[in-house]
Amino acid sequence: MYKVMIVDDETIILSGIKFLVDWEKNNCVVAATARNGQDALEQIRRIQPDIVLADINMPVMDGITLMKRVGEEFPHIVFIVLTNLEEFDLARKALQYQAVDYLVKSQLEGPLLEKALEHAKAEREKRGQLIEVKAADYFEKKHREEMVDQALQEVLFFRSSSPDEAYKKLLQESGVLSEYAFFYIPFDFTMLTGEQPPEKKEKAELMEWIRELAVKIAENIFQNNYLFLDTGEVNSLVLFIHHGGAEEHWKKDADIFARKLPSTVQNITQAECHVYHTQIYEGYEDRKQCAVEYQSLQELYYLGTVEEVGREERLKLGYEPLGLKGIGVQVYQEIVQRNLKGIQNIMDSAEARISNTVHQKSQAIWLLNELNREASQALAQLGILEKTSYEKVSSVAVIENISTRKQVLEWLSMLRNTLTDVVGSGTAQGNLLAKKAHRYALDHIESHIGLQETAAYVGVSVGYLSTIFKKEYGQSFMDFINSTKIEYACRLLEEKDMMITEIACRLGYENAYYFSRVFRKYMHMSPTDYQKRMLS
Repeated sequence: MYKVMIVDDETIILSGIKFLVDWEKNNCVVAATARNGQDALEQIRRIQPDIVLADINMPVMDGITLMKRVGEEFPHIVFIVLTNLEEFDLARKALQYQAVDYLVKSQLEGPLLEKALEHAKAEREKRGQLIEVKAADYFEKKHREEMVDQALQEVLFFRSSSPDEAYKKLLQESGVLSEYAFFYIPFDFTMLTGEQPPEKKEKAELMEWIRELAVKIAENIFQNNYLFLDTGEVNSLVLFIHHGGAEEHWKKDADIFARKLPSTVQNITQAECHVYHTQIYEGYEDRKQCAVEYQSLQELYYLGTVEEVGREERLKLGYEPLGLKGIGVQVYQEIVQRNLKGIQNIMDSAEARISNTVHQKSQAIWLLNELNREASQALAQLGILEKTSYEKVSSVAVIENISTRKQVLEWLSMLRNTLTDVVGSGTAQGNLLAKKAHRYALDHIESHIGLQETAAYVGVSVGYLSTIFKKEYGQSFMDFINSTKIEYACRLLEEKDMMITEIACRLGYENAYYFSRVFRKYMHMSPTDYQKRMLS
């Protein structure tokens, strides 16, 4: 049975049409009626009839507008237009949309309506078949894309030791390996939220949005010759391009994409984006070289040397083991023993290996997770797991968002500072180190001495020295330096007839102006006024 809906603002027309033909005999049923276009649209969305008989002139929403709206949402629904003689031009216009026929109300008879219904039913079947074909084409295309995606990952990324022959056949028949290349597109989210990177859910949503943006740009540039592979990467996208045109055209398109995507992503999200691509490869036999070059791009981006390494070097890039097995346990032991020097030595060795070896990113991330786990357990055992100072380091989100060797080294430095601050604070060792810094400062009070220089001499981090010094002496290191220098300056101003510039130079200040500012801060008067007062 075909569901029919009748729409007319005249009650007599509605009733007349309902009794004009034997609906069951015509394999139809009147499923609903409506008095205006808006009411009709709401009911159409609910019951989705096959055929709609609709008046052109109706209140609220006219028939033409109704056909437009329904055509956008339900292209399979067929319209028969009801009109008056004077509305013939409108009726012709209606035929441009969903309408297959029009009936003049004043001339409406059963045979005419039955003929129009037969025409409408035939059109409904035709449209239904067309929609089914389109849907089938869509799902077939989607399925094929998924199969090609899987085949590419199996064959090009060596997911299995012996690639399935079916995958090989699919790739060869699809033509995607005629000319092809990979784009590696990493993202850096560390600039998004200040000190803390986005959480896992937030980043997943952001990546999904960026992917949609990348798809639109790729579609505009590469038409149908692209495929984003689902590799499970959390900080990057993988784009596979198969291009049938000349090589120079391919390079031009690649350059456009490499410029447009990063600028668009950064302008909208502030995330940093890079685009790197392999050379063009041809045929199934080139797949291994293509995969090797792609994997090299990933590792070279992590190492920060992707721009420095040519194609030939990419294909023969070798990796060294970090050789830091068991380092987490070592850190644990040194923390428990509160051995600051031991912690420093371990961190030094880790940073040196990270800096000086060509290693894979996965090795470094494994190292960070091990250090984080063991350090957390050790601090918890000591009862000094201070989240206020350690959460920035220990956050899983921080490690997950690390994409480069530079960020790995920054994390290690942050861990070093945090551990020395937390472990060394209040210990006898910390007190001795504070006293050592104090003596060093006094011995070099006539030079341009700073916190960094003193920390290097003592052999601790700047953050740790700041903590233990203030705890031991009740003031910051730089406050101590400046107040001591000013006390010395006062003695010089009292005892000797020295110029302000001479005193500033002797105490290691860059110029007399800066010296005067510091002097005024501590003595609440200028050096000149102080000298006059003392000598009067």
